[in-house]
Amino acid sequence: MTVRIAHISYEPHHRVWRLRLDPDATGTGDKAGDLIGFSGNIHEPEDELKVTMLLSAWRVRPELGGWQDADGTWVVPVVRLE
Repeated sequence: MTVRIAHISYEPHHRVWRLRLDPDATGTGDKAGDLIGFSGNIHEPEDELKVTMLLSAWRVRPELGGWQDADGTWVVPVVRLE
């Protein structure tokens, strides 16, 4: 069951990639974290690990094969860790 969407986008003012987690169905639980050293490609093993670890800390995981490049922003549906 998809609970929300995660986005990775570049913040040009701060010169850093940022991971954002949309709020859940109750409108709460939105999160954001900087991805220091992120290359811009979620398919790089080190970058994928950074993102997966941060999502795991937020108690969600990406759906397998779900990452989509949406006009310079990576987007993935995430599910709650059980």
